Amino acid sequence: MTESLHSDLADYVVRKSITRKTVQQKQHQIYNDSLRLSRAMASPNFTRVGKDDLQRMAKMYDAMFFDGMLLPLAKKEGLTFGWSARMTKNAGKTVTHYPAGYRRGDPRRFEIILSSSLLFQTFSDINRPVEVTGIMCKNRLQAMQRVLEHELVHLIEMLVWDDSSCSKSPFQKIANRFFGHTQHQHDLITQRERAARKFKIGVGTHVRFDYEGQALRGVVNRITRRATVLVPDAGGAMFNDGKRYRKYYVPLEHLRRHTS
Repeated sequence: MTESLHSDLADYVVRKSITRKTVQQKQHQIYNDSLRLSRAMASPNFTRVGKDDLQRMAKMYDAMFFDGMLLPLAKKEGLTFGWSARMTKNAGKTVTHYPAGYRRGDPRRFEIILSSSLLFQTFSDINRPVEVTGIMCKNRLQAMQRVLEHELVHLIEMLVWDDSSCSKSPFQKIANRFFGHTQHQHDLITQRERAARKFKIGVGTHVRFDYEGQALRGVVNRITRRATVLVPDAGGAMFNDGKRYRKYYVPLEHLRRHTS
């Protein structure tokens, strides 16, 4: 029975054709209903969002675009949704967990995770056009929709073919026909871009900051949610340049450029 449902979904996503106007109407309805039904999202540039908002939006997409076939099939194996503040480069990801000794046809477990940090960094203190999957987005809700659409295509491919690649033609054809996507990348604002644009700080920049009442100076080694700053310290770890440094994880707002 399940094998037949997989075949039905495969046939549907390969053959179904939707006019661009209908796609946009459905996307707009999901946009409006997501705001109307949410207990957390107060506006399109929301500052709070819950896991239930993501789950609800996915259900709307399944009902309106996939005839309600997608999520029940995924839930038979195991499906969860979530947000991550630790994802600093990828706007979203679909993870497939395989059981030990997996053989094709065995139940797996799927996770769809969106990056809350990237979403909240975008449409905030950096003003520039934002394009996600080749579509210009005016606010966080639109960006959230585009990212979830992308991840739902990954879920479809994993369910049906046990393999998925957004850089390949089959994925891109499904994403284009169902959602109007013309690219498979996102252009949300990363902390690295934010550091460069707002604070003029990048990897290799010499900075100063206060730590427990002490004024410290060092060099930026990495930028994720915070900047990793290496401060010369005889008691620190040895690095490739033969010198010893102690690592400090510092919010960008607490750093100042330092010119020696």
